[in-house]
Amino acid sequence: MSMTLDEELNSSFVSPEREFMGEKLAPYTEGSRLLLLQVRDDEDSSIYFIWAFVYMHIQLAKDRKEAIKLAWNKNLFREKLFLWADNKTQEDRERATTLASSIIEEASKGQVEIVPTAGASEQLGNA
Repeated sequence: MSMTLDEELNSSFVSPEREFMGEKLAPYTEGSRLLLLQVRDDEDSSIYFIWAFVYMHIQLAKDRKEAIKLAWNKNLFREKLFLWADNKTQEDRERATTLASSIIEEASKGQVEIVPTAGASEQLGNA
């Protein structure tokens, strides 16, 4: 069975599903990055960012519309985040840090492979 071109192209952009402590995370996108910017302040600690990153992506996986609404209520987001993180351990924090770091690093590596067109070297000077 061969893949159609659309299936092949779509599958090449699917990142592996991630989870944290059994909860599925939504993919990291420019949209989720925007929501994270909405719920943070310059004074926030790096660990706040890690927990917010993981929590936001869990919420997006559960209910995207509710997660978006929550992001526009920063105080409620922080309250829910702190309640969620309250029973987490240092080991959980280390796993969350590793997870968030790997997702962000993966996203920052834009992988574009240039495939030369037949005769492209001859066409370069003909612009």
